[in-house]
Amino acid sequence: MFIMATLIGTTTGVTFSATTESGILLDSFNLSASSDKVEVKNASGDVALVAYSNQKVTGTFSGTVAGTTGVAAAAVGVAITLANMQSIGGVTTGTVCLDSISLTKSVGQFAKIAGNFTRYPGI
Repeated sequence: MFIMATLIGTTTGVTFSATTESGILLDSFNLSASSDKVEVKNASGDVALVAYSNQKVTGTFSGTVAGTTGVAAAAVGVAITLANMQSIGGVTTGTVCLDSISLTKSVGQFAKIAGNFTRYPGI
């Protein structure tokens, strides 16, 4: 049985929970934006110039296996579609590639899946 949450108070712009991902019951979904940085220092050793390039978003997901398609069937090195992707750190579009995936099974527990991915805005 699934019980919907009741939000009390000002909810404008607030996000509660996450979007369902295909093939898993999502426990967590994390995003982090970054880029390469090159600094040039002057004669005093102070940074006089900085350049940022190669923006990307890396992330992780984890949850309970709930099927044999979607995220649960994704292969490393392949482009995937994730329902929870959103703009962060100026990266608004791009191809999401699965970097790694792991499956954990324990006695008396549901099978768990976790993965790491990278979104490349230039691809």
